[in-house]
Amino acid sequence: MGNQSTRATHFHRQEAAEPTEELSSNEHHINISNKMVERLVEDATITSEAVTGSSNPRGDYKEKIFIEKLKCMDDKHTERCGLTAEELNALVARVELRTSHMAYEEPVCEEVKDKIIECYDSTDPSEIIKCWDTIGVFTQCVQEASAKRLIARTMREAEVLAQRSRRVARAREHALKDLP
Repeated sequence: MGNQSTRATHFHRQEAAEPTEELSSNEHHINISNKMVERLVEDATITSEAVTGSSNPRGDYKEKIFIEKLKCMDDKHTERCGLTAEELNALVARVELRTSHMAYEEPVCEEVKDKIIECYDSTDPSEIIKCWDTIGVFTQCVQEASAKRLIARTMREAEVLAQRSRRVARAREHALKDLP
């Protein structure tokens, strides 16, 4: 040990008035203060720069502290939501695979949407109610477009069902002809 200095490190576990299920799942976690994170990063910076022979042993550890805090936040978010970057990429790939065969649909009511945006941009925020009529026109346009798409889809499905029925009828006819 000789001329090396040591620092005392204190960890405090937060105690609740009554134990909850959440605490029991987090009982292996240790909460440390921001000051402690700064010290740990500073020590790691000094150690790593001493090994590499850097001229500025203190370095810019504030940025490293920020990066470390971001990593901790990311880990907490991943733990809370149960979703990692790899899982998200896999989810995106599955969605793209399932939707790749879908036909591209043109946006509906594009001209009315532009009128709404223009109305919002040109109207004083206190008089935004003046855009109500334009919003009503847009709502009506979207409802009509939805109805048209629903009717078209229903007709396509009916056509496919009719084709299937004709094929089954023909197959039945041929099967009955082959019977003695």
